[in-house]
Amino acid sequence: MDPLGGDSRHIQLWSRRGRGVEAKPAASESEVILKAIAREKASYAHLASAAHTCQNPKARRLYNQLALDELKHLLTLVSLMDGLAEDCMEKLDLTFPSGDSSGRPPEADESILRSALAEEQRKTDLFKDLAAGCSREELLALLTTLYSEEEGHLARLKSLQYGLEADRPVVAKWLRSIRRLVPAGYLP
Repeated sequence: MDPLGGDSRHIQLWSRRGRGVEAKPAASESEVILKAIAREKASYAHLASAAHTCQNPKARRLYNQLALDELKHLLTLVSLMDGLAEDCMEKLDLTFPSGDSSGRPPEADESILRSALAEEQRKTDLFKDLAAGCSREELLALLTTLYSEEEGHLARLKSLQYGLEADRPVVAKWLRSIRRLVPAGYLP
């Protein structure tokens, strides 16, 4: 039990305006897993497309790493689904969407990165919503783990974003001016 007297597994969701919102429970465990699988497939396709399109080698490497993580998540979800009492393998669709949902990935590296950040944020929000409606310990643990891994993906993408911004001439000039203000002994 948590200090408020509720179930410690309960995750409270927050709307954009900061008000608490209760998540509606999913109809079944198989539906929860199938939603998570669909999101992982879409994310994999998006990240693989981003890696193929971007010009920055560091970004391409990160997108490929994250896409492979999405495949691992997908396989983990499928293996959990295989252990359910309900036979949902017949409902499983393993076809991958092609790249971005708009049909074409953005052209500029910054646009690709913003798009990848938005995709990861949607997935993080989905896992949080799914975990809120989950009662089975094993599934809740997996969704919580996936949620934290997606948070890590967001952090890595944000780190890349700051690195790309530092490469811009205006930002680079600002960073050089800051370096002049900091005594040399404090810089690496």
